[in-house]
Amino acid sequence: MASSRRRTAAMQSIGSTAVLLLQLLMATTAQSKLLVNGTDCIVRDPLYNVTFDFNALSSDLNHHVTSEESGERFFFNVCDDERQPVNRTEPRAYLMRAGRKITLGYEPHLQLNDGRFQFSFTGEPCGNGSHYTLDIILLCSYERTPEDLRVIPHTPDQCRYFIFWDTPLACQPLPTGLANNRCTVRDGTDRHAFNLLPLAGANHEIPLPDGSRFVLSVCKPVRYGHLTMCPPGTGVCRVNGTEYRDYGQAVADPKVDASTGRLVMEMRSKSATGCPNSLIVFECGREDGLETVPVYRGLKGNCTHEFLWRTPLACRDTRPCSVTNPITGTQYDLSLLANRTYTLISRDNRTYELGVCHIPAASRCPLDAGACEVSAKQSVGLGAIASELQYETTGAPYLLYRSGAVCDATSGRRWETRLEFICETDPVEGGRTGAVVPPTVVENGDCQLVVHFETVLVCEPALMACGAYNESTIDQYVDLTPLIDSTRNYEARGGEAHGRRYFLNVCRPLVPQYGLSCRGGAAACEATFDGVTARNETTLGFPDVSLVVAGDTVLMKYLRGDPCPQDPVTNLSTTVEFRCQPTAGRGTPVLLEIEHGCHYRFDWATAVICPPERAVPFEQSNCSVHNAATGSWIRLDGVLEDLSPCDKRPTPSVDYRAGALNLHYTVPDAVNCSHTNGVKTFNVTVVCAPDSSLDRAAVST
Repeated sequence: MASSRRRTAAMQSIGSTAVLLLQLLMATTAQSKLLVNGTDCIVRDPLYNVTFDFNALSSDLNHHVTSEESGERFFFNVCDDERQPVNRTEPRAYLMRAGRKITLGYEPHLQLNDGRFQFSFTGEPCGNGSHYTLDIILLCSYERTPEDLRVIPHTPDQCRYFIFWDTPLACQPLPTGLANNRCTVRDGTDRHAFNLLPLAGANHEIPLPDGSRFVLSVCKPVRYGHLTMCPPGTGVCRVNGTEYRDYGQAVADPKVDASTGRLVMEMRSKSATGCPNSLIVFECGREDGLETVPVYRGLKGNCTHEFLWRTPLACRDTRPCSVTNPITGTQYDLSLLANRTYTLISRDNRTYELGVCHIPAASRCPLDAGACEVSAKQSVGLGAIASELQYETTGAPYLLYRSGAVCDATSGRRWETRLEFICETDPVEGGRTGAVVPPTVVENGDCQLVVHFETVLVCEPALMACGAYNESTIDQYVDLTPLIDSTRNYEARGGEAHGRRYFLNVCRPLVPQYGLSCRGGAAACEATFDGVTARNETTLGFPDVSLVVAGDTVLMKYLRGDPCPQDPVTNLSTTVEFRCQPTAGRGTPVLLEIEHGCHYRFDWATAVICPPERAVPFEQSNCSVHNAATGSWIRLDGVLEDLSPCDKRPTPSVDYRAGALNLHYTVPDAVNCSHTNGVKTFNVTVVCAPDSSLDRAAVST
């Protein structure tokens, strides 16, 4: 009874949320001041003459999203008119509910409604004279890897559904200086680095007594959206009814005021009338568990509107050997790795000692050195010890030890050491208490020592999902985890012609490899090779986007690589398309093309994603199994002679994912198996193990 009441309360809560959203959308539609219809997936904002083109949202595969509350799955596509037949018979949007396909619409209608972009579908009858409808609300997001699609909670008897879709295509064009800014500044006093990028994830509103409101955004411009149609590039916007005024253009980084020592952002407006400039003052605030918001302090004497924002990001964090991920807010504390000496031997047989944040006095390194090369006669310092753990938004946490011994007497360059910490996806026992796999030297030339540490201490709570349901076959789950390799990287074919080599791993960062120093945490890397070591390494992406599976296509994407040389505002990315090939085994990636010099496309034929072979014939005359898909035979009397399967007429099947041959057969056993009608059942698995003796397992029931 109690569980029933809880379910009822939950459904009431979901229903209230859905009804509230529906009422809000209907009300804002009724009060609409600006309504523009899109054409060919393009719509123009008449206020600023900005064109929004959504054609890139089209997909060769259907988009899909699952409701977290009900588990129901929504499928849709937009902007795909050129690829669709004129006489469309299949819906472009539908809902799968308890095995039933509910049509939500055939043609999406694009509108700009007071700053809100939406695709609207109308589908089959729902009852009471109404129809099923689906509204896809596009929300501006400056993230290169926006959040997943989100279904608004709904009840089973509901006819209207809403999906939120975060996309940069719903944003006004970013000014060049704000496309890849880090939003950081170092205090000249103690060199502390302030990073305000975590505040850049949303607009912040401040209501005013006269009914108007300020809308603020730091590090990025105010996000264009419903009733927030602010001028392009605006960091502080005043909204009064349908009037949107620029009160200061967004700036790339904060600064430390030289006269007051305050952390500030000065935003100057492009408007020449009134007092439209703004100043945001950031003060240290440690209100644990409370979301801090900016406060309006009024118009100051120099014709500037001042805002105060108390935030922990403005505090000087004195804790050594720790850093906060500016994207996720996760704090990494590596103090467990400190106070010990790590001894490393590189591939060229050179010996190094180093410490993390602190090195014991017993180390053979020179005084104050955090890393050194040691030999029987001497030790050479490779950088002064430092405890300031740093983080780049497109890389991994790292320590940098500078000002080591002189490396090049001619130029005066000195040795530096860079320790990069990478999430260990195959963690060792005790990893949370400081245990680590042995660090790896990946570079030891050109006056720099680069070392990769793998440790669970820098792992995010959730890693990239390495499996997904097939959008075309609802019940089929495709899993790439057998391709994850924690001991070596895959090297792709196809780059030999132009002297390049490509290294990838699946759903995880690259395994540290001597001579390969792409940024820590990268999952794809391009490099030239001089016969001894890799040079000119280029990061092609990180493993933080889940798989997409539809029909025979499995796509894996790595985004946020290095800036593209052909288009500096675009980051390099990698797309790997896996396809079933029963004879391929694990397979090897092959470079197909580099689109526009920025996007790397690989093809990977593998047996891992092939569906099981159910109809594999058994030839009793020679006790063998023949797999027509691979053209291979296996004689059972040679590998399973202890079980004598030849006269049992086994039923074979092949599991490509496990690399296994499964045999099922029964034998009479009235004495021991009376509870199963005198029949003993055997399920035998023969696992392919080319690098070791053949594994054999027999399970009887």
